Amino acid sequence: MKNTEQLHILFQKYLSQSCSPEEMKQLLDDLAASKEQDELLGAFISPVLEDQHEAPMDEESKRRLDAGFQQILAKRAAPQRRQSVLRQFYFRWAAAAAVLLIAACTVIFYFYQQPAIETAPTTSHVKFKSGADKAMLTLADGTVINLEQVANGKINNRNGVVVTKTADGKLVYEAKADQANVAIALNTLVTPRGGQYKIILPDGSAIWLNAASSLRFPTRFSGKERRVELNGEGYFEIVKNTAQPFVVTARGQEVTVLGTHFNINAYHENSLVKTTLLEGAVKVTKGQAGCLLVPGEAAALNTSDNTISVAKNVDVNAAVAWKDGMFRFEETGIREVMQEVARWYDVEVSYKGDFTDVALSGWFSRGDDAKKTLKLLKGTEQVDFIINGKTVTVIPYKQTN
Repeated sequence: MKNTEQLHILFQKYLSQSCSPEEMKQLLDDLAASKEQDELLGAFISPVLEDQHEAPMDEESKRRLDAGFQQILAKRAAPQRRQSVLRQFYFRWAAAAAVLLIAACTVIFYFYQQPAIETAPTTSHVKFKSGADKAMLTLADGTVINLEQVANGKINNRNGVVVTKTADGKLVYEAKADQANVAIALNTLVTPRGGQYKIILPDGSAIWLNAASSLRFPTRFSGKERRVELNGEGYFEIVKNTAQPFVVTARGQEVTVLGTHFNINAYHENSLVKTTLLEGAVKVTKGQAGCLLVPGEAAALNTSDNTISVAKNVDVNAAVAWKDGMFRFEETGIREVMQEVARWYDVEVSYKGDFTDVALSGWFSRGDDAKKTLKLLKGTEQVDFIINGKTVTVIPYKQTN
């Protein structure tokens, strides 16, 4: 049986339709041999490969299948690390299945069955829905617009800037031409707990705001730089302009770019401000400290002493999974995991017990309601939960069967 790295390389070649007949046979033989010892690998990946359809796959389909394949290989490679691996995962691969199966049928994989979470009797009917596209926009004159309630279309046309809410949950700013003499106004976009939103700035740059975050920005850019201020978490795809660098300030840190893709996590409850680079180059500075990142690196600003450290070869997909509608944890402490859960489902979290050494890994949909997500976390057999109203209490796991 090949090791996981070799299997992953073969699977990537399969996705790109560059497998030789011999390599395809090796891959299928290994997966067939895995059916008895790895139920997930044999039951879900192997049947897909055995279809061997020639239709080309789009990039989204490849990404989803490859991500799921890595998760399954990780489970097989470390079966004894019960504390850090979620034993059961929930994947929706409709896009991939559409090109892999005959007649373009949709396949959805559900493969978890966990015991029920303990729930206070008086609140058993409570169902915590997942977050959604909702935010409040505050204009320069103090006008507040609830973007969840306002109708699609133009919602503001002042100071030479047209602001439009689109049907797919975006806020688009368009600056009219010849507005050099028009005063620049500052607007603020705020997402609540359980909310997210995407905004297109006047220069065409796109920014995704995660839950419980805010972005302060000018209605048009002028001068030597494009500057915005972030609180919370945001993913940035910045339009290149060498004459006008883009600067993001977050908790005193500055990230300067010309044009690139990156993520900043700057929630105030965390001691670290994390900047992860996916494409291009960025400069991260705080006072006299600074560094230049290349793709695949992440900077961590320690707000207690203003030092900056750089990690190389990081999993950038984990950093931006939230933007793609996923939770993704890689050896993440339970308190950090529950911070994400609390922000997305708008719940309060308390703890009974010592969870210092509990770290979890897993990847599952943010589209699930909170109870499904908690079932997956309970599947680690390291934590359990009590739900009382809008409070989730984390307790030690107790084997019940």
